[in-house]
Amino acid sequence: MISGRDFLAHAEIWSRGRTEAEWRCAVSRAYYASFHECRRLLNQLGFAVPRADLAHAYLWRRLESSGVESLVSIGKDLGWMRSERNLADYDIHKTVVRATAVRAVAASASMIDSLDQLSEVDRQQATEAMKTYERDVLRETTWRNRPR
Repeated sequence: MISGRDFLAHAEIWSRGRTEAEWRCAVSRAYYASFHECRRLLNQLGFAVPRADLAHAYLWRRLESSGVESLVSIGKDLGWMRSERNLADYDIHKTVVRATAVRAVAASASMIDSLDQLSEVDRQQATEAMKTYERDVLRETTWRNRPR
């Protein structure tokens, strides 16, 4: 089985490539490295992350509402990276430059490092804040108290 981190290793290689196709692949895989690690965290905290396209906004909205500075920043970066990933994967009439690939890889690595450094207190604070956000703002509950 692989993890999101495995995508980051390939993104790093492609970001050093010479072609736009490699840079586009780097942006895409850097995004998915972060996406999968963020999803893993929310699953560990007991949230039932939806599948398919609903998962993207689900993750960044909850991270931005977590009340934990590093997670708020990750949520914002994940939103930016999704926009860049969409451009890289779908808008082939627009140019993607190497600098974008390098920036996406660096952002992803930083996000994953931040996730690794979360304390148990941060995890508990984030869980409570995200549960409150779901209840009071979204009026939906996906927290199941069954970490996966």
